[in-house]
Amino acid sequence: MSKQDKAKPTYKEVEQALINIIKAGLYYRKPKDGKFMQNYKERIRKLHQAEDPEEYILKLAKTILPNEKKYYKIKNDYKEFYGRDPKILNSIMELYKLYYKLAKDYFMKEAQIDKETEDFFNL
Repeated sequence: MSKQDKAKPTYKEVEQALINIIKAGLYYRKPKDGKFMQNYKERIRKLHQAEDPEEYILKLAKTILPNEKKYYKIKNDYKEFYGRDPKILNSIMELYKLYYKLAKDYFMKEAQIDKETEDFFNL
């Protein structure tokens, strides 16, 4: 495994992935005021507004991808939805690969879920 594989993605890499999705949307003439373009524009805006962008993308990645199953489900959903728009699909896949690299060390394990469930009932 190369050093680059082990290094956690930076917020700049996530920002560039988001920009690449917008560019792909423009390539396919997605309406600029449409849901797709506005969604990714909003993600960039929130990233720029974050007090600590590195912490923001980590928290976002952990929220979007709480476990590995969710990652594969999202990937399959996007493949189905954007399969006819390969530039969009590839740019979204790149973004989710970055999120995966950020979140994978925090995926919920069964033992952790059991402990948190027990803690929850013992409040």
